[in-house]
Amino acid sequence: MSRSPLPLPPNVFDHFYLGGERIADLRGLPPADEPLKRPEDWLGSIVARWGSDGVGITDLGQAGKLADLIDAAPQAWLGAHHTARWGASPALLVKLLDAGQRLPVHAHPTRDFAARHLDCPFGKSEAWAVIDTPAGGGTVYVGANRPVSRDEWGALVADQDTPAMLGLLTPLTVHPGDGVFVPGGTPHAIDAGMFIVELQEPTDFSILLEWRGFDIDGPADGHLGLGFDVALDAVRCDAFDAEALDQLVRRAGKGTLRPVLPEVAEPYFRAWAVTATVDEAVTVAESFAVVVVLDGEGTLGWSGERRPIGRGDAFVVPHAAGELTFEGAVSAIVALPPDPATADPIEWDEQQ
Repeated sequence: MSRSPLPLPPNVFDHFYLGGERIADLRGLPPADEPLKRPEDWLGSIVARWGSDGVGITDLGQAGKLADLIDAAPQAWLGAHHTARWGASPALLVKLLDAGQRLPVHAHPTRDFAARHLDCPFGKSEAWAVIDTPAGGGTVYVGANRPVSRDEWGALVADQDTPAMLGLLTPLTVHPGDGVFVPGGTPHAIDAGMFIVELQEPTDFSILLEWRGFDIDGPADGHLGLGFDVALDAVRCDAFDAEALDQLVRRAGKGTLRPVLPEVAEPYFRAWAVTATVDEAVTVAESFAVVVVLDGEGTLGWSGERRPIGRGDAFVVPHAAGELTFEGAVSAIVALPPDPATADPIEWDEQQ
């Protein structure tokens, strides 16, 4: 197999909510004549869209499907320690997400719920590396501000009471460079105007709590085929106090290589913000990775080789490539799976 980082072509497709203009601009796609409903670009994906026949899986053209390449050489792609723990799964899915409207209130299952009900070892905890917001900051809604019983969630879903659901969530103002972690089970939403690099466990498991006004059949498609009687068991009923919320956010920092996400995200995934300059190169340790170049031009080096990179480029990087070196005036996000030595997380439904 090749030890080289492989370019990732845009992997966009229609969704039920608006957005995608900033993805098109960043990734060099032609402008649309009407509002887009292509708000996500799935990067380095071995995951298919829920209920689809392979939509979303990364196709590298002549090189083949990424899932097939990893299956053929898992240790070269992922590393021996990684494969000993997670097999041929990268344990990671990365997306660009450009919200042209507020996303509905929803939640994702934990690993325990997914194992019991969906025959999958991964849930869908996720994190957001914020790359653009409206002027003055954007808004994300994370966790309930008071305890909400399962029956109350059920009534809100049945009534599609959007104001009440949003009123139960805590709004957080975020800015470019911030990172936010959303544990499985946490009800949440993303406001219009947010542009993020999203890291998540490698699934497409979503439980819709709100769908009124969106182009989706919530009663049919909002519960992962489980029915809401079962699906609502995945939604947290506890409240997030200020201390708990603070642990979910890492504010933007300085430096040529800095972690983007809070420490509580590390059992799930990691991300580095790279800011190389013409005077200072930046090196990232060997790992399977997804790289998104946000701005500038420079070079990406590995194993004695290098290639030019620029704004809008994206790459999937095999572990066998070794260290990555960024040179030139270039900024990027490097998304990584968890360190195989990291302990498993203890999720909320394991503490009940």
